[in-house]
Amino acid sequence: MGDSRLGSQGTRLGSHSVVYLVGTALQGLAVLLILPFATRLLGLVEFGKVATALVVVQMVGTIAGAGLPQVILREHHRGDDGPRVSRALAGAMIALALGLGVVGTLLGLVLSKLGWADLDEWLPIVVASASLTTVVASQTLMRARLRPGGFLTLAVAATVVAQLAGLLAARAEPTAQRYLLAYAAVLAVVAIGGIVLTRPLPPTRERTRVRAGARLAAPLLPQAVAMLGLLMGDVLLTRALLGEAAAGSYQVALQLGYVPFVLAVAFFNAWAPLVLSHPIERRWQWTARTGTALTTVVAIGAVGVALLGPWLVTVMTRPDFDTVAIVAALGLISSVSVAYMIYQGSSLAVLDAERTGRLAWASAAALAVLVLMAWWLAPAHGIVGIAVAKAVAYVVLMALTVAFARAHSPLRWPPRLVVVWLASAALAVGASLLPITGGGAVVRLLTAAVVATVALVLAPRVLRVLRG
Repeated sequence: MGDSRLGSQGTRLGSHSVVYLVGTALQGLAVLLILPFATRLLGLVEFGKVATALVVVQMVGTIAGAGLPQVILREHHRGDDGPRVSRALAGAMIALALGLGVVGTLLGLVLSKLGWADLDEWLPIVVASASLTTVVASQTLMRARLRPGGFLTLAVAATVVAQLAGLLAARAEPTAQRYLLAYAAVLAVVAIGGIVLTRPLPPTRERTRVRAGARLAAPLLPQAVAMLGLLMGDVLLTRALLGEAAAGSYQVALQLGYVPFVLAVAFFNAWAPLVLSHPIERRWQWTARTGTALTTVVAIGAVGVALLGPWLVTVMTRPDFDTVAIVAALGLISSVSVAYMIYQGSSLAVLDAERTGRLAWASAAALAVLVLMAWWLAPAHGIVGIAVAKAVAYVVLMALTVAFARAHSPLRWPPRLVVVWLASAALAVGASLLPITGGGAVVRLLTAAVVATVALVLAPRVLRVLRG
């Protein structure tokens, strides 16, 4: 019976990973497909404004969730009333989103009266932030219910359709304002659709459990702030330290470097609910085994993107972008995905042990490293210095979270995971240092061929692990 259930979990992980991979990849690929058109249509300065605004939307929207997505996943699988509690927690998250919209609008009116803000630019950001929070609540319910199809629908609508709407609107008037207005309008429609599909409950329906969930989520709020800072705050740092043009170039490196990161997120979206619903007596052994296999796949993707950077950047930008600097930054950023995958697996163990405060400390420490190193390195090394700071910050996040998981849970990562991380980090950093033409380009292609061969050799073993 136990082996049958484990096999079922492995099958679900495999099938759900494919759907989540498609959905998350479509989100990332939508941005990449639109990126060359947006950079050429808007130019460095206007594209830099759009990039910065989208970062703000992501940061504010996620912070407004107050760490509740992780708690929704956890509570859904705890007891017969878990599904009802998760719906009430999602309702609390949406209520926070509505409150965010009201407060943000009032603040915008005050600031515009004082001449400190332009409502035409402010309001789309407020609407998009509140809408994104609502979409995330609906997506979390879909993940908890193991319904990747609904997650896929919302993901594509909130990214592919929204970004495309912004691009089409900007064709008539190539400004950041037009782009963001159309983007926000589509996100609002998607948010309403998410509510209809998932039917969240008012938080008052499960008042006691919602309060308990809020207490558990409280330490995750600063953690969410710090994680968003790690994820996207480097774009804001780039703009503050180097200007809007540099922010536009860095955004290109970030989007390309996040291709393997998208892979890691896709795997985690399928993996996390299965980990938390796995039989407790074998939960962490299963987590260590499958997590190592998934991290290996992410590592191969990260190295591949880093090595092929010059050709990817050429396709995505026009000649006035700094290709050499973008390729160097891309190699460093791609290494982040492997550390992030290991962090995510360890964070599940810390969350299950109800030690969420440890996650807040780890993410805050990593964010401090990012800010301090960026401040130190950016003046001399430009966007490459920012990328170095980001890579080091994620190593700090990974190391601290692994240590906390080891201290508070039975999770023990196998030694081969360390080998995978070290090898991928060395190859990705090496790719950032290689020249982009001449002999360097030849070395890149040969190394990429070797990595592809290794991937083919390892593929059967990885699949066997994921199938249980």
